[in-house]
Amino acid sequence: MKRSTIELEIPDDIFESARNIARGGNRSIESVLQDGLTILFGTSTDEQISPESLNEFSEEQLWEVVHRRLSWAQDSRLRELTALGKQGVISEKEKNELEHLVAVLDRQMLLRSKALVLMKQRGHDIEAYLEFGV
Repeated sequence: MKRSTIELEIPDDIFESARNIARGGNRSIESVLQDGLTILFGTSTDEQISPESLNEFSEEQLWEVVHRRLSWAQDSRLRELTALGKQGVISEKEKNELEHLVAVLDRQMLLRSKALVLMKQRGHDIEAYLEFGV
C-alpha cells in the first residue's frame, strides 16, 4: 500500500486519547491515529483482529471496537447494492461486492459482541449497548 506523510495538528484531547489507547495496547500513537483514519475514510482493519486477541485489548481499545462502524463509503455502497438487489438489477460483480460488505459487517458484529462480553466481565454496564444500532 502506498503511503503519504503529512504533519498534522490535532487538539490536545484527541492526542491524549490516542496516547492512552497506544499505551494500553503497547502501540505507537501513529498506529492508533492511522487506524482511526482508516476506519473513517478507508476499509476497516477488522480482518487483522481475531476475536481471541480482544482479550489483550485495553478498555479504550475495546470501546473503540464497540463503537466501530463501516466507513462512510462502505456503508453508502452497502445501501446502494442492497437497493439494487431488492430491485433485482444487480450484476454478478455487484453481488460479490455485496456479499463481501455483508461479511465485513458480520465480522464487525462478531468483534463488537466479543468486546461487549469482555467489558461486562471487566465490570462495565453494557445494557445500553445491547439494543440494535447503538
